[in-house]
Amino acid sequence: MASSSDNTTTVTLRSSDGEEFVVQADTIAAASVLIKNMLEDGCAAGAIPLTQVTGRILARVVDYCKRHYGDSDADAAAYVVKTTFSSGYPDLDRFDTDFVSGVDQDTLFDLLLAANYLEVQGLLDLACKTVADQMRGKTVEGMRAHFNIVNDYTKEEEAEVRSEQAWAFE
Repeated sequence: MASSSDNTTTVTLRSSDGEEFVVQADTIAAASVLIKNMLEDGCAAGAIPLTQVTGRILARVVDYCKRHYGDSDADAAAYVVKTTFSSGYPDLDRFDTDFVSGVDQDTLFDLLLAANYLEVQGLLDLACKTVADQMRGKTVEGMRAHFNIVNDYTKEEEAEVRSEQAWAFE
């Protein structure tokens, strides 16, 4: 529900498990293309249902959005549209590092999916970069172990792929 007090309009976001978060409309609209479009289309008369995001993950997304977009400094808010991963804002860089460090695999992928669903580009980039960093330097077997991926190839099929694509395994 959009409400206004002290010239600050707020909106309520409802997670898939019913948790509600009251956030500043301008902050969340600057962060999320989905929410921005819903607000512009007048679809925010009540709590905005976010059926693809749990309360635990939405709390983290809201925290990220407040930190990155809650500042009225347009330059700081523009950080997320940069293609580099160094913002020029050491506090935001440190926040991003802390935000994803020590996060378990399930939470990281849930954050990635939520960022994609809500169209929060900066968070999506951060989550994707974190996954890419986890993959860097790993063998196929190492990636399977890290991401709990079951090898569905038979030994013969795997040998065939390795011989056909030998360059990739060098």
